[in-house]
This record gives sequence, structure tokens and C-alpha cells, in this order.
Amino acid sequence: MKDLAQSVELGVSQRRAASVTRPRLWLKNEFVRVGLAETLCTFVMMAFGLGSVAQVVTGQGAFGEYLSINIGFALGVAMGAHVGGNVSGAHMNAAVSIAMCVFGRLAWRMLPLYIFSQFIGSFLAAGSIYGIYYEAIHNYCGGNLTVTGVKATAGIFATYPAPYLSLMGGFVDQVFGTAMLLLCLMALSDQRNKPPAPGSEPALVGLLVLLIGISLGSNSGYAINPTRDIAPRVFTAIAGWGVDVFRAGNGWWWVPLAAPSIGGILGAGLYKVLVELHHPPVSEEERARAGEESVPLEKVQNVCA
Repeated sequence: MKDLAQSVELGVSQRRAASVTRPRLWLKNEFVRVGLAETLCTFVMMAFGLGSVAQVVTGQGAFGEYLSINIGFALGVAMGAHVGGNVSGAHMNAAVSIAMCVFGRLAWRMLPLYIFSQFIGSFLAAGSIYGIYYEAIHNYCGGNLTVTGVKATAGIFATYPAPYLSLMGGFVDQVFGTAMLLLCLMALSDQRNKPPAPGSEPALVGLLVLLIGISLGSNSGYAINPTRDIAPRVFTAIAGWGVDVFRAGNGWWWVPLAAPSIGGILGAGLYKVLVELHHPPVSEEERARAGEESVPLEKVQNVCA
């Protein structure tokens, strides 16, 4: 009995200690927690992605090539998904957030928070990479910050079309690329099709981004993400590149802002109409048997890049 009493007292003291050691800054507000997580995971994704571009451009091919940029963004997406996956869903992409709202996987009232957080995360990442590569950038271009030309450096931060690409061609390119992204993300989150093993989602989403980069990236740099493109573009306009970042490519800036939002809805809708809506009905017995998995699987729906 004495040992039992001691064990009970120990358990009580441990619970008290746990309550005392809870961080004083622990946040209960869902909006704040989601906003901070989405900002941080977007920052991580963009810092690694933009850093890989800066290294290739300023190193003039000595420290990487186009493939290393694709890998940098892919791994950045995977790490970002680990940072914010179970808190915000780690969308890191306004086109993903919009598609999730359209198909009922995210409340519309949360959309402004997601877009604002993604913009801030991308803007801060652009500023951080500019600071880290400040000397390398100015050494590369001789201090002349240009948007086009042989020593152009604005492309480190935002996307610009290839010389041969028209606005219409670029618009279709961005719609198609983002549609493929959302179509595959919907498939990865479909628990009644061929879902990934628990915990492997970030790596698979990263591989998906890598696949899009190596197959659809040469036309315009596969932005497929409005906040990924507009936030660094605004930063470069402020940091010294000027309004040319909005004039280049016949006013290209609006294409990666508008086209991915349309493409995301089309891709997600295509998967839903052709696949998801036609799954056989789930019996009560199957639903009860899968009950233990339903809670964590709901979170998988939002682990997107």
C-alpha cells in the first residue's frame, strides 16, 4: 500500500509539473497558430528554393544547374510540409488554398489568412536570400540590378517567360502545370484510392514538384503558385530592380498570379469528377472498421504544396 501511495503521489506531482512547465506563450487561438505555421513553412520552402536559384545564377553554373534548382524547390516543399503539415496543412500556395475552399476542404473565412501568411513568408524568404547573397549578386552583375539581359538577376526571385513565349502560351502553361499539381495532390489525399503511407506525404509532394519542374519548367519557370511569385516580385521592385519587374515579358507579372488559381480548380475538379465521385459506397461495417484511421487521415487532405 505504501508503494501504491507513493506511485499515486508521483503521478500527481508529474501532472502538476507538466502543467507548470507549459510554455507561457502557448497559443490557443486557431487563427494565430495556423497563420504562424503557414508563414513559417512557406518561408522554409521559399528560402531553400530561391537559395538554390541564387547559387546557380551567381555561381554561373559552377555550383549547380537547372536540375539542382528543381531539387532545391522539391526538397524545400517537403521540408515546409514537415514544418506546418499538422497545423496549417502546409499549403504554401494560394492556388492550393483556393482549390481547397472551392471543394469544401478549407473554410472560406480562412482563405485571407492563408494568402496573407504565404505572402509574408515568401516576402521574408526573398529578403533573407537577398541579404545572404547580396555580395554574390552584386559581384555577378557589377552592381547593376537588371530584369533582362545577360546579367539579369531578377529571375532569382520571381519567374519570367522565355523570349519565345507569348502571354497566351504562358497562361496556358501555368494553367496546365497547376492543374497537374492539384490533380495529383487530390489523388494523394484520396483515402479510398491509393493513399501514401502515413508520414510519407511530404516526400511525395516534393517529388511531385520535382516532376513538374523537370517536365513543365522551361517555358516560364513553373511558378504554379501566385504567392510564390508576387511576393518576391514586390520585394525586388522595392530592393532596387524597380518597376521593370512588372513590365518585363509584356507585363508578365499577372499571369502567374491569375492562371494558377484557375488551373488549380480545374485540376482538382477533374480528379473529383472523373475519379473521386465514382468510388463505391462505403458500408457501415467498413466505416466502423476504418474509424480509428479517420481522424489522422482527415489531416492528410491539407498536406499540400
